[in-house]
Amino acid sequence: MMTESHLIYLFYITLSLIIGNIILIHLKQFKVFKVVSILAILSGLASLVGVYLISGHLPVYEKFTTLPNMSVIVLILGFIYNRTPETKGRNLNLVWYVALVLHLIVLFYEKKPNGSYFMYEKFYVVGFFQFRIAAVALFLFAIANYLTALLKTTDHEFQKDLMHTARNFTLLGAVSYLIGECLGSWWCFLWWGDPWHWSSGFFFASIMFLLSMVSGHLPVKYIGTKNKKIILSLIPLCLIFLTYFIAH
Repeated sequence: MMTESHLIYLFYITLSLIIGNIILIHLKQFKVFKVVSILAILSGLASLVGVYLISGHLPVYEKFTTLPNMSVIVLILGFIYNRTPETKGRNLNLVWYVALVLHLIVLFYEKKPNGSYFMYEKFYVVGFFQFRIAAVALFLFAIANYLTALLKTTDHEFQKDLMHTARNFTLLGAVSYLIGECLGSWWCFLWWGDPWHWSSGFFFASIMFLLSMVSGHLPVKYIGTKNKKIILSLIPLCLIFLTYFIAH
């Protein structure tokens, strides 16, 4: 039987594996690194399963479950993209630092999942939260790509690939975010009779979506070099995460 104590143990196991992999990166022990990567992802997925078994729903709101949920998505994407032929020998290892930051933030909050609530049985409610969580995770993966591109200034081909991947995941994150907002509008319509029940939550939601569009709509004359483009794209993505963090 899965308990809240087991979730806490899994959280610290995942955190330890993430720290271990960062150490392995610096020691250049990449064979062991791959094994630990799989273990970290499996531990993170086990936490998600545990959250569902204990609370009866997927992570929806509090930081103890939502931030590790994002971390798992980022690590899975990093693991997939590190294995592609195009990036052979040119690892995207900053995803582990992103995952570490997410887990370190959780240390300052109560480690307890949301309890059962009748609204969480509705697909549009859980879908609203899940698509928003997935969107922020995709934005974080884009951030990891942009940061790696900023460091790979001597490898122009790889830098270009990273920027392209970051842009694609920014757009994918925006699509995921819009799907979540559509489900949220349906939730509002059924609950309040208004598909756009204005509140501080929708104010933050609008800011997050507008920020996701900034990097793709910057005037060419303000972009200049690749590094400048990367920095101008990073700023709105970082603000998206900050906005999400404040709003939740």
